[in-house]
Amino acid sequence: MTAPLRNAEAILHCAGCAGRNHGVCGSLSDRTLARVAQRARAISVAANDRLCEEDVTCHHIALVQSGMLRMQSHSLAGRRKITGLVVPGDSIGQIIRGTRDTAIEAVIDTRLCLFESANFAQLIEQEPELRRALCHQVENWTEKARRLSLLLGAYGPASRLRALLLLAPSIMPWKALPDGGGVLTMLLPRQDIADLIATTQETVSRSLHQFQKDGLIDILNARQFRLNDLEALSEGLEEILHH
Repeated sequence: MTAPLRNAEAILHCAGCAGRNHGVCGSLSDRTLARVAQRARAISVAANDRLCEEDVTCHHIALVQSGMLRMQSHSLAGRRKITGLVVPGDSIGQIIRGTRDTAIEAVIDTRLCLFESANFAQLIEQEPELRRALCHQVENWTEKARRLSLLLGAYGPASRLRALLLLAPSIMPWKALPDGGGVLTMLLPRQDIADLIATTQETVSRSLHQFQKDGLIDILNARQFRLNDLEALSEGLEEILHH
């Protein structure tokens, strides 16, 4: 098979991918993306299945096509902490040998392009675009970690939840409405929300109902919320929302 034909097939493989225009893949030209796609093996991970174990070496690299994953760790007391969310276009895994201190699980059914670490390391050496895209992702992850650290350290549980509701539309289904509000489909179950913003399910539920009482949101069902007043929701959160 000729190289142009292989490239065309690889580009076609990526055309319908939700991650094509985001994150790492969104920074790559068709030529580089075709080279990356040729090395990939598509896999599916069901909701709540684990892709990488905590404190174990992960021998694969993955690029997220669709879905969502959570990075999580556990304290000595056994309490789970979600340290980040992985969305279409993001890469996960280790190129440098060693163990990772977080496990990675699917929040919802997720599709991935999977690579052997050694093969992906070769691609990084050969493709400057891929190196730049991965460096940019590291910068983004660092900023996300800084923002989460600030959120957990400087704000109370209700403010953390308001911030999550306002940031979620960038990575979760969102339908904007003519009045300036919108309907958010929250992909995270209540326990995940609690473990991400370092509180309890009870506090999450109590805060959501208080937001509804205050007219900030309407709870349409367990996973859908109509955000009525974005300005009021964002009050006092400028440092989190605008960095």
